[in-house]
Amino acid sequence: TVCVPIGFNYCQSTQQAGYIFYDVNIDGNSIENDDWVGVFNGDVCVGAQQWDITQCNSGICSVVALGDDNSGFTDGFLQSGDYPNFKIYDLSDDMYLDAYPSSNHPFEPFEFYTIDYLSTIETVPGCTDEDACNYNPSATVNDESCEYPEDNYNCEGECVVDVDCQGVCGGD
Repeated sequence: TVCVPIGFNYCQSTQQAGYIFYDVNIDGNSIENDDWVGVFNGDVCVGAQQWDITQCNSGICSVVALGDDNSGFTDGFLQSGDYPNFKIYDLSDDMYLDAYPSSNHPFEPFEFYTIDYLSTIETVPGCTDEDACNYNPSATVNDESCEYPEDNYNCEGECVVDVDCQGVCGGD
């Protein structure tokens, strides 16, 4: 018998989207086979799955997010364009933890999203190179958006080397 964690119960819906995760982790450590992943719309559970990778396709599991199908049983469920939030239930510590996908995808009925990971460590995409003009100190994942100044110039476009007799920055 499988015991569903408190708060991870939900009603079935005809509006569904799949969120496939290659890895689910707590502080960088993959979760155990008796832990759970829940999908929520605010405080409303709209899907849950025990994360036993031995029972999944090649060790890659998914959780189904459910949408409002106007049946009355699914009031408060996801609407097209809503972004679900996720929680991990850690059975060994009896803890509910907020979890963050490595990429966000809005709920759309009958879509399937493949996502690298779901983690308790919130990821913030941005430029993580301190030498870049658009360095973001809050970013935790480099999204390849870094911008750099031209040679001999700073980020404000000012020449930072000698100007030659013809007015060329760094010229001969």
